[in-house]
Amino acid sequence: MRKLILSILISVVSWAAFAANPRWAALKETPIPARADLDVRWDTPANFGVGSNVPTNVWPAEVWIYRLLPRKFAPETISNLMVMCSFTEKDRVEEDANGAVFRSPDGSRSLSISCSLASVRYESPELNYGPTNLAQGVPAMADLPSLTTNFVSMIGVPFSEICKGTNGLPDFNFSEPYTWYYLTNTTVTNIPFRAVVFSRCVDGARVIGGAGHCGLKFGEHGKVALIHFSWPGLESKRSAVAFRPEKIVRLIREGKAYQGMVPSDVGYINWPTVKSVTIKQAWPCYFGDSSTLYPFMALWTTIDTGNGSFDAGIECPIIDETKP
Repeated sequence: MRKLILSILISVVSWAAFAANPRWAALKETPIPARADLDVRWDTPANFGVGSNVPTNVWPAEVWIYRLLPRKFAPETISNLMVMCSFTEKDRVEEDANGAVFRSPDGSRSLSISCSLASVRYESPELNYGPTNLAQGVPAMADLPSLTTNFVSMIGVPFSEICKGTNGLPDFNFSEPYTWYYLTNTTVTNIPFRAVVFSRCVDGARVIGGAGHCGLKFGEHGKVALIHFSWPGLESKRSAVAFRPEKIVRLIREGKAYQGMVPSDVGYINWPTVKSVTIKQAWPCYFGDSSTLYPFMALWTTIDTGNGSFDAGIECPIIDETKP
């Protein structure tokens, strides 16, 4: 459940002292209408917490707003990326103080390194496979942790900046797609690549969006097939007092929160008839736009409609964004 709410991340009344369009609302979630009589409660009132069964004293007293900065990639990092993506100096088609672009002679593969965007993007064509043309030498799932660790070290990201799992280790999320081919009396399975995604952590809070994200694919013979990396530098802009748990309850009732992910079999929530909302877990998070990293609160809740209950995500403010 914790991994679920962290992967999603990302009013009919006046916003009063709050921004009419909070920056983190770029997550494009559905506004929850104001309703003063809505029963909103914490699962364990005497034990508010960030996460499960965590005492009140770990609730952040303040959070920060950060300005996003360019990222300078070291020459050795660029050199390592060239080797990883099978490029040579002959493939360099652009170069300036902002970075470099490499392209294969047939134009099918490209590597773009941008300091101003703090990003690395490598794209290669998807190969066509079939029952007699299966992917060969795709790294085993057991090899992905070391491949990912090597990439993190090479790209110059401190492991302290990567979100951790409950075991304290980097929260690398691995996946592998399958294609099945049905032949006479035989089922053939093909795995064209194995992939990993991981996110940034700032002040213990997960970053949602492009200001701290990486996706990698490893294909045939262990070659990298895709890199989507975005990791800007950060500069503290200002701090702000974090709302307390009781304030979070009021914000939901006042129509200053957004509906997040809901189960696929639930669909539309008729909020005017909802019986109660029970907040089970809460995580401060950050959302990055093109220039700034803004904090917000991600909640994992149980919604009781009176005709049944289900778990759903809710996002809401964690600070008063109108203050300078």
